[in-house]
Amino acid sequence: MIDLHLHTTASDGTLDPVTLVKRAHAAGVRTLSVTDHDTMAGVPAAAETAAALQVECLPGVEISAVLDGRDVHVLAYFLDPAPPGMTYFLEAQRAERVTRARRMAARLETSGVPIGIDAIIDSAARAGQSVARPALARALVDAGHARSQREAFDRWLGDRRPAFVRRSGYTPAEVAQLVSRAGGISALAHPGLLRRDRLIPRLANAGLTALEAYHPHHGAAEELRYRQLAERHGLAVSGGSDYHGDEHHRAASFGNMGLPRALFIPLLQRLLHAHGAANLGPPVGGDAPAGHDVADD
Repeated sequence: MIDLHLHTTASDGTLDPVTLVKRAHAAGVRTLSVTDHDTMAGVPAAAETAAALQVECLPGVEISAVLDGRDVHVLAYFLDPAPPGMTYFLEAQRAERVTRARRMAARLETSGVPIGIDAIIDSAARAGQSVARPALARALVDAGHARSQREAFDRWLGDRRPAFVRRSGYTPAEVAQLVSRAGGISALAHPGLLRRDRLIPRLANAGLTALEAYHPHHGAAEELRYRQLAERHGLAVSGGSDYHGDEHHRAASFGNMGLPRALFIPLLQRLLHAHGAANLGPPVGGDAPAGHDVADD
C-alpha cells in the first residue's frame, strides 16, 4: 500500500509522527508521506521511524494556497527533509495561520464563546506546528461551548459561519513554482472536493506536477476523470487516505486507500528529476527514499 497523504499532530492529525508511521506499517502501508498543513515538523521523526520499519518515506507537506478567497491545497513532495527555501516560506504560512486564528478567536469572543487562543498559539510555536481550525474547535469543546468538533464547525468555524475568516496567501501557481525551485514536485490535492477543474490546465502550465486522483472523497468515476485529466495535461498521479485520526470521517480509508505502484513510479521519477534539476545533489540518505531501489521497478 502506498499512502502519500497523511496528517499528524504537527498540524491537525491526532497521532504523533512515530505512532502514525507504526500504525501505517501495521495497516500494510509500505510507502508513505506525512503531509501536514504548512509544516514539515513531523517529517524527521516519521522518517526515522519509517527507516527502522523498512518503510519508504517521502518528505511532504500540504500547502494552503489561496485563489479568489478560497483555499486550494497543494501537496508537495521532496527527497530532502529540509528543502532549501521552504523553511522561511512555511514559517510565513504558519504566521498567516496565527493571524487568522486570532481574528477568528476575536469573532468567537464577540459572539460570547471565548477560547484561550494565546495558549493554543504558544503551544504550536514551541513545537513548530501549524494552527488549524480543528485546534480552535477542540478549544470550543474544552470550554463547553460545543459538544463536538463537528458542532463547533457547524455553529462557529465552518465556511460562512460567524467566526469564519477567509485565508490570504500565495496562489496555487506560485506555490507550484516555489516547490519546483526547492527541488520538489507538487500535486493538486483532492480536486474532486475543490470542484474547480478549469484551473488544472493553468496550473499544469505553471509547473504543477500531479493530480491527486486517489482520495476517499473520489468515487470510481472521479478517480477515472482525474487520471484522464492528468494524462491529457501531462501530469503524474498521486493519492492517499488523507488520514487525520480514528475519529475523523475518513478514518476507514487508512490502510485501504492508496496509489497503485505502477502510478507511483512515474511520480517518483519526476521527483528524482526535479531534485536533480534544482542542482541539490544527492538527497540525505542516498539517491532515492529509504528502501526504494528504482532499478527494481
